[in-house]
Amino acid sequence: MSRSLDGFKTSTFLVLIGGYLILNYPFMQLRIPPVGFGVPLGELLLILILLTTDVPRVLARMNGVVLLLPFLIWWGWGSIRLVFDATSTGFWAFRDSTQLVESLFLIGGFALAAEPRAVTRLTHWLRPIMVITCLYGLSFVYADAITAASPTIPGASQQPIPIFGAYATTAVMLLWTAFYCMTLPTNQRPAIRMRYELVAAFLVAFTLLVIQARTTYLQLLSIAALLWLVRPRTLGRLALALPVLFFLLLVISAFDLRISGRLTSEVSLDFFVDHILAIFGVGADGRSGVAEAASGVSLRLRWWTRLYEQLTADPVVLITGLGFGVPLTDFRDVLGTVTREPHNSVISVTARLGLIGGIAWIWMQVELFRAGFRAYRDCRRNGREEDARLVLLIIAFAVLILASCFGEDTMEKPYNAIPYYAFWGFALRVAYRLRADATRGSFDYPAQQITGFSHPRSL
Repeated sequence: MSRSLDGFKTSTFLVLIGGYLILNYPFMQLRIPPVGFGVPLGELLLILILLTTDVPRVLARMNGVVLLLPFLIWWGWGSIRLVFDATSTGFWAFRDSTQLVESLFLIGGFALAAEPRAVTRLTHWLRPIMVITCLYGLSFVYADAITAASPTIPGASQQPIPIFGAYATTAVMLLWTAFYCMTLPTNQRPAIRMRYELVAAFLVAFTLLVIQARTTYLQLLSIAALLWLVRPRTLGRLALALPVLFFLLLVISAFDLRISGRLTSEVSLDFFVDHILAIFGVGADGRSGVAEAASGVSLRLRWWTRLYEQLTADPVVLITGLGFGVPLTDFRDVLGTVTREPHNSVISVTARLGLIGGIAWIWMQVELFRAGFRAYRDCRRNGREEDARLVLLIIAFAVLILASCFGEDTMEKPYNAIPYYAFWGFALRVAYRLRADATRGSFDYPAQQITGFSHPRSL
């Protein structure tokens, strides 16, 4: 019974991960009951995992590979704050505590990965997820038509939500797949290696040309820094994206092609210059999309300044935060809906939970990366190349997600937070197994323990 339950939880988890990474926001709306304010599927699975897991034992094992103190502070203080705030703001307190709840998937991922085949199954699932997401992402140029033709599901307020046409995770998945292609083993035939390097370069160029998100530039810098730390020889593969990008721009200009991107249908070198300047709030005449993006910078700066003034006005508030259930901005759209998050996850965490929560959250991320890099190094040292590759992919995913946190409310969205923390749970389990094997004096995994990325033809 226990084995079948573990298999069910793992299978459900893999389906949920695929849905979040591919369909993102619409998939997030699936809940029980399916109408009204039901419980989302992700939270239902989390409840099932926690109820069927010896949580103290899991935490004790996690503490063997990562310092658990900041996590306990984060969960403890966040829970106290949530219970207190829910008495006055009700539903909105739970809505604003999304990341606090989803961070428990760190425990969930670690527990799921204890099932003998869970890590192997995850690696096998990541391949088709990457392929499907990339193919789906290439349809971004037809986003309006796809959204119009898509079937819908009811949202929490019964508003119709198209199932297809949401591309919130597309940029991350395209860049993550590009990273996967760039970090293939170097012992492959040159023709195969070049094929995957070109795929990676095209995915990066497509993300820049069509997705047109300013966070992409920071994500690319972050990925370059990661490659420089762990695979410096592969930096040239990332640089290959530049000539591919310029070639595509040349073709677009020569044939006067109209590329329908997120901000403009007139992609050119000037667009990229204007887009980069928009990061600093510099607008561009005649390019409404870029000008709108530039104007958003001053708006966000005003939100962040306002929060700083609110926090520093009272030492107690600075330490304990403004709490859950209160919107962190005063901005309302044309329908009168207030924007609850200031488009910066680090500021959101600090604003809601004060210095206690903000410091604990940052400390958590530091500890996760320390454990991840240590596990990657130990896997390489002991010849576990496939384990090392999986851990490196998880680190790369985390880098991409965190890089977007400084300009978006990334971690407040379950389709980002659940994979983020669950993947880290799997990485910590790999680290735990390494330490357990070292204690036993054995480094022999089962022969088929992790084989999902063993051959580049699988992508």
